[in-house]
Amino acid sequence: MSASAWPHYLLAGGGAFLLSVLLNGVCRRLATRWGVLDTPGTEAHKRHARSVPVLGGPAMAAAWFLAIGLGLAMAFAGPEPWRGLATGMLPGICHVLPSLAIIGAGALVLVVAGVWDDYRPLGVLPKFAVQAAVAGTTALWAVRISLFQQSPLLTWALTTFWLLFIINAINFLDNMDGLAGGLTLIAAFFFAVVAGLRGQHFVTALAVITGGVAGGFLMFNRPPARLFMGDAGSQFLGYCLGVAGALTTYYVPGETPTPAPVLIPLLVLAVPVFDLLAVVVIRWHHGLPVYKGDNRHISHRFEKLGLGRPLSVLAVLLLAFISGAAAVTLLWLPPAGAILALLQIAAILALITLLQRRSLHAPTQSHES
Repeated sequence: MSASAWPHYLLAGGGAFLLSVLLNGVCRRLATRWGVLDTPGTEAHKRHARSVPVLGGPAMAAAWFLAIGLGLAMAFAGPEPWRGLATGMLPGICHVLPSLAIIGAGALVLVVAGVWDDYRPLGVLPKFAVQAAVAGTTALWAVRISLFQQSPLLTWALTTFWLLFIINAINFLDNMDGLAGGLTLIAAFFFAVVAGLRGQHFVTALAVITGGVAGGFLMFNRPPARLFMGDAGSQFLGYCLGVAGALTTYYVPGETPTPAPVLIPLLVLAVPVFDLLAVVVIRWHHGLPVYKGDNRHISHRFEKLGLGRPLSVLAVLLLAFISGAAAVTLLWLPPAGAILALLQIAAILALITLLQRRSLHAPTQSHES
């Protein structure tokens, strides 16, 4: 990672954080004034004690767009010290602008659809159709996952599936105060580290800005939450993480000891990926529709073990940090070390599953994820 790039990343992340704090505060007041509130008791799973404003998603998205816009303005027309630092990056910035426009458009569509869904539920099929359209368009023109094959159709299908999966994984885990935002902050940090080590400035900037806006939102979403992100926020954050995970080049022949780094995005997002797969299997086992939400997520199972909600969130975040830290080591580990790292993460998730097994038989309440 070039030392000259650090000021850009720190300023981008810090600026995104401050913008997010400011805009989330404004949106919290506006939501209260306009009556855009999540009221307890309207659904079985709503257990917060009082009505909570629900405009965190639009606030984070606005901060994200502003941070990117200000960063581009500074790179092209900012003060001389900043422009001097950015000079070497300008050709790369110009090259990625079309992709950035498509990614930004996809994020905007998901936020608008999420706001509508928060206000007047769209239903499973229309909601999934919007997600699929955004993911498919992004995979067609902006982001590609090839996994050592050259088929354009398979590449598009893999990328679309990845984006859809991560969007819904983060959406599913937005079930406790501070959880989805905390997971996004941790995952964005590790994506930024890996992309920075690879010298991929565009991905690093997107990751630190995404982490910054999530961090700003957490100032209002720490238990007890004063602001919710809603579907607009969880879909937006999931999309940003999916894009960051797909854009990075992990395996470099002759430089990386093994192809194992291609698994880095799966390990960085191991907790939401594991949770989504687990709840789908659990619902199928109980004869329930896979899209029908419940209280069997990993965070709920920790709570049923007696940890309480804040400690359950902390436990999930610690798991995410452990898996993310292990993911970064795959860049340098020889084959035996990479296998051990993967087995270690698999063993930890298996252990959590065994410890939580009894909680699966506890009474559960249904809700829409």
